Amino acid sequence: MNIAFIILLIVLIIAIVVVSCILIIKTENELRQNIVTTIYDILDIKHFSPLEVHYVNRKLTIAVNKTYTKLAVIENFNPKNPEFYNYYEIPVSFIETIEKNVVIKINYVRAGAYSTFQIYPANHEIQDFIHRVFKNSCIKKVQNKYPDVNFSCFSASDWQVSYLWAFSKRNSKFVYFQTGKKQSIKEINLKREHFTIDTKYNYFEVPLFSRPQQLFTYDKEFLPEIWELLKEDIIEKYSTISENEIYFDYHSNILYLTNGTTSLQSIILDEVEEIIYRENRISFELLNSQKVINFMANSSFISNFEDFIINKNLRQIAQGFNQKTDRIINATHYTKFIIDYSRDRMIYCANMNKIRSFNYMIIPFLDLYDAQVNQSGMNNFVRIFTKNKEMIDVSCDKREVAQYIQAQIKGLLN
Repeated sequence: MNIAFIILLIVLIIAIVVVSCILIIKTENELRQNIVTTIYDILDIKHFSPLEVHYVNRKLTIAVNKTYTKLAVIENFNPKNPEFYNYYEIPVSFIETIEKNVVIKINYVRAGAYSTFQIYPANHEIQDFIHRVFKNSCIKKVQNKYPDVNFSCFSASDWQVSYLWAFSKRNSKFVYFQTGKKQSIKEINLKREHFTIDTKYNYFEVPLFSRPQQLFTYDKEFLPEIWELLKEDIIEKYSTISENEIYFDYHSNILYLTNGTTSLQSIILDEVEEIIYRENRISFELLNSQKVINFMANSSFISNFEDFIINKNLRQIAQGFNQKTDRIINATHYTKFIIDYSRDRMIYCANMNKIRSFNYMIIPFLDLYDAQVNQSGMNNFVRIFTKNKEMIDVSCDKREVAQYIQAQIKGLLN
């Protein structure tokens, strides 16, 4: 009886051992084949809801949660011993900088001290993942500072997100966020500053910390998007001087120039010292600055622009002009001679396509003494004499124009 019981016990033990071995082998095979499930199980145990999971190497797995607020790190996980591993989380908002060389370095603050987490190898997929995690963290910081602003688009300045750019079409708010240890978030109204956008050459210039700087954009769609948003808003709100070329904000005295496809340039006329016209561009020299803003343009564009400046200058002189009696004479394309019968005066305007060098002289009818038509080489002009013995020469493109001005003055004297 005892012998039979012992034999039965031995058989049962052997059976249990065999079944256990089979189960162990089966479990090991399943662990090898289902490592993703095992990693997700670890994250589930830690109450971490992952959006993306990336396997860096055999010993390192990283993941970000669905709200981009936490980065999970799983180290030394072995499917043969799934219960042994290191797990910790890095709050994404604690990340100050990221670096990329042979390895990726994530520099962050942990328990009041600076720490560095390294990732190797860093393939393109991992690099893109880390960039997006840090960029989204920066976006959240900007949105938290401006909770009432609906930003239209964002871009990092580079992979490291040294700066984050944000733009809102609604109020033309441009926000720049300098990351790193000395973080700084500032804003400007882009339509109250000189800016340059050229999507063809990927060129973007705005004032950062009150100094004009070229801004680099890591997200290639950002510049075309901000160009389109700004141009759309400008066309909607401001006066069209030349369709798809020149728009003007009369209230703020700001010009917007565009080639209609790739470039957009703002010009604050109150800050322009002078305008220089060349064959293929218009140059703007700024007051109290060595900076020159150049806008590439064809002859038709330049002609339309000159006409706008001439008419703008003319409006300063001819306010209240009587269309029926007063006369504006085109002495040359850039000079005007105005006979203002309404106010008993003549006005000679010169350099009308300029800003600061635009000038004019007022001659009351009572001061007129005589007028003569003269010629110097190929140039015709009318010389006006005043009772104070002054001589004023008015250049004219044609002799007939000079003779007409002389006749008008003679008529007044008679």
